[in-house]
Amino acid sequence: MDAWISEVRSLLQGRLKEVLEQARDLGNRYLQAVMDANRGQEWKRKNTLQFRVRQRGNAIALEWYVIAWYGGTGQDRQMRRSRHTSGWDDDLVSAVETEASEYRRQAHYLADMLVTLGRLQRFTQAQPSDTPGEHTP
Repeated sequence: MDAWISEVRSLLQGRLKEVLEQARDLGNRYLQAVMDANRGQEWKRKNTLQFRVRQRGNAIALEWYVIAWYGGTGQDRQMRRSRHTSGWDDDLVSAVETEASEYRRQAHYLADMLVTLGRLQRFTQAQPSDTPGEHTP
C-alpha cells in the first residue's frame, strides 16, 4: 500500500507543480499586459494592482494587492496593501481573476487529496500487518 500511496502522491504533487507554473505564467502575462497598457496612461490613471503567486508546502496562494506608501518620510512611513483597479483595466482584471479562480480551486482540491493520502499512509502504518494463518485459532 505504501508504494501505491507514494506513486499517487508523486502524481498529485506533479499536477500541483503544473498548476503553480500555469498560475505564475498567468501572473507574468498580467504583468506584461499592465506594463504595456501603463505606457500610454498618465500617472494617476496607471494600474497599480499587482498579482502574486506563492506556494507554502502544498498550498498555493493567488493574491491581488497594491502596495502604497503613506505617512511621512523615514521611520514614519508605512506600507498599506489594498485592492484597486483604475477603471480601464476592469476587463483585464476580471479575465485574470476568472482564470486564477480555476487554479485556486484545482490547487485546493489537490492539497486536500495530498492531506488525505498522508492520513491514509499514517493509518496503514499504524495497523498491524496480517500474515495469512497468523491469527487463526
